[in-house]
Amino acid sequence: MIANEKALLALETISFPVNYENNNQIVRDSKGMMVCDIRGWSKIQFMSKSEDRQDAIGGLIADLLNKYHTDFEGHFESLQLYL
Repeated sequence: MIANEKALLALETISFPVNYENNNQIVRDSKGMMVCDIRGWSKIQFMSKSEDRQDAIGGLIADLLNKYHTDFEGHFESLQLYL
């Protein structure tokens, strides 16, 4: 599967926008489906502000997914033509 196919498959699976739930360390889509579980304690637990760091990473992942979706929203049809 080429990169465009993978991106399209992922974007078709997720209902946007996604958000990060601090209390559960989970990124969920707009329908409540878990997109990913944020676990970074192997290294982060030994750093200062470990809980804040984990939440910052989870929020960043959600923001990046939403931006990626917004950036490619108008290009879905053209992506499907090439697949």
